[in-house]
Amino acid sequence: MRMGITFFVSGCILLLFGAAMLFPAGLDWIDGTVNSAKAFGMSALLTGFSGLLLLLTFYNKYEKLTVREMYLTTSLVWLIVCAFCALPFYFSPIPMNYTDSFFESMSGLTTMGASVIRDLDHAPRGILLWRAILQWIGGLGIIVIALGILPLLRIGGMQLFSMESSDKSGKKMPKTQQVIATMMIIYVILTALCLLCLIMTGMTPFNALAFTLCTIPTGGFAPTNASAADLRASSQWIIFFFMFVSGLPLLLPYSVLKKDWEQIRNDIQIKTYTLFVLISGAVMTLWLMLTGRGVNVFDAARHSLFNIVSVMTSSGFTTDNLENWGAFPLVFFAFLLPVGACSGSTSGGIKVFRFNIIYLFSLQYLRHKILPHGVFIAKYNGRPLTEEIAAGVFVFFAIFLCSFLITVLTMGMMGMDFMTSVSGALSALGNTGVAFGKVIGPSGSFANLPVKAKWLMSADMMLGRLEFITVFVVLLPLAWRTEKNSVSEAAF
Repeated sequence: MRMGITFFVSGCILLLFGAAMLFPAGLDWIDGTVNSAKAFGMSALLTGFSGLLLLLTFYNKYEKLTVREMYLTTSLVWLIVCAFCALPFYFSPIPMNYTDSFFESMSGLTTMGASVIRDLDHAPRGILLWRAILQWIGGLGIIVIALGILPLLRIGGMQLFSMESSDKSGKKMPKTQQVIATMMIIYVILTALCLLCLIMTGMTPFNALAFTLCTIPTGGFAPTNASAADLRASSQWIIFFFMFVSGLPLLLPYSVLKKDWEQIRNDIQIKTYTLFVLISGAVMTLWLMLTGRGVNVFDAARHSLFNIVSVMTSSGFTTDNLENWGAFPLVFFAFLLPVGACSGSTSGGIKVFRFNIIYLFSLQYLRHKILPHGVFIAKYNGRPLTEEIAAGVFVFFAIFLCSFLITVLTMGMMGMDFMTSVSGALSALGNTGVAFGKVIGPSGSFANLPVKAKWLMSADMMLGRLEFITVFVVLLPLAWRTEKNSVSEAAF
């Protein structure tokens, strides 16, 4: 592999983040929190210098990346960036060791939203802004990876969303670069709209900005200890709406502008996602009313829909202590943790389309059992599903399950209780941020985890955000062999 490509790309991105650190530094300087401003200034200097050094050292006219180099670059760049983005937390006046700093950085960039900072209400505003910036950039970055890289690598059925192919009607799809540019514009427009709406509800400009930068990427890093519980009902409805929209494919507004109603109407994952949210919201609203939670139907609907969409889109905002809702909601939300929303959105998790594909192939298999000689073709949005896509999805589920079991067992060996181990593993692998149990539940904190558990969950966050296969392929010895030796070894 040409490692220079990876370090060159890392240098370019580190320069971007080094420049981004100047914004919270300026805010802290204005607020008079000089120590925090100095921490950001020092971090910006180290990050910018390292980025420039990598850029100049490995600058070259590289040819197109090979598949192996794309795997390596995607995984290693994410790790390097997280390591440097942890510096502002490490140098800040808030007492944080590097483990906690790296955990907070990884949680931000993967948009998991789990925090180890105990008192957000008294944290410097620069730190709160930096957490929000990490999630906003992380959400945008995963969109680029999800539609620019993963389909080319044919990861877990993602080739269904390749932008370089054409459909049967012969209509040519726009180039990937054009699609990504369009999505960036939509991402910025949604951010501006959400910010404006939150300010109109009476929220302070800073809090509105912080919540917006964490809502659009479905992150969940709230600038307050209470998350969204202390917000007005109007603010909660606005955050709910933009969380729901962010769980849809980010190109959906573009299709609406083009009036491509047929594509929207026939998209299986959009229909599944919307119906699931509505049905789940109705069931949970009925549960809150029947169990005598002391809320009217409108408040019950607001709390139900908000928390369901928050967990399903891996946002992590909460309006209430979910553990107080009873046994059924607790189990229900636990199952929601790894689900995720639509592909092409900023949400984490398994994604709805993979469940659709499992259902379609299972239905095809059962039909073959009834009519062994019949010809049944599973189709997704009118496109035939190949065996390669099926294999990718099943391998993805197998790796997810193995990663989950290993994490639960390892956390159990560290002394964590069953609910903490299970919900922590699902939350990290699904990039949700919501967890239950004595240690990391609503009454606890991720800061209570032992050091080894924090590093384990940091690894899980990265695995889940990069769709597992991207990272595991790089760990195979076969990926580091020469092309000739790889072919010879594969023959055996």
